[in-house]
Amino acid sequence: MSEEGSFDVETVARVWSVGLQWPWAVLLVVMLGGNFLFAADQTVLGIAVLVAGLGTAVAGVRTVNRHSADALADGTRNVRRAVAAELDRDDASTSYSLAAGSGSVYGLHCSKRYDLTVVTLGETALTVHHDAAVNLLNTTWTVGDQTEQIPYERITSVTEEDGTLRMELVDGETKSLPTDERPGELLASLSNRLEDSDTPGVGPTLLPSAAKE
Repeated sequence: MSEEGSFDVETVARVWSVGLQWPWAVLLVVMLGGNFLFAADQTVLGIAVLVAGLGTAVAGVRTVNRHSADALADGTRNVRRAVAAELDRDDASTSYSLAAGSGSVYGLHCSKRYDLTVVTLGETALTVHHDAAVNLLNTTWTVGDQTEQIPYERITSVTEEDGTLRMELVDGETKSLPTDERPGELLASLSNRLEDSDTPGVGPTLLPSAAKE
């Protein structure tokens, strides 16, 4: 079942929005201020628009760079809680998120949107939620209903390289999950699960490149 919600960024919403879209904001300010300066012959108003607008853009960029990590973490926590609730779990301690950003802007330390894959480790299988997202521009999060369950006994190896987590299955299929950062905690926990579920003839293991912290 799909679910969505919002989160707070602990700053002025307009400044936050301007910061995430600062190139467009600067362009608009220059056009408006230039119109007052050169077309309407209103020098004082034109200068005021330029100073106020460019100042807001600079403040917005600083605000986004200062608070984006916390905003993403807050949105991600909401996604994991929603996934845990959908799976009838008391908490999200066995759920791990893989984030892949899109819509990057020069000068910002974050992307406008992050597509999330949530992997939840159960007793005998893991569950993958493929269509979750955190939108920093709109300060919203969503969890879709595209899920799949993979028994541990089907997994032969797990690797992470070049921004992709790959799970090789016994039938030759490969599950590829995008991620901007190496999911060290997930790899460690999954390694333990695979060792516990090891069966003759299957032998699931983590390859060396994925086993290091």
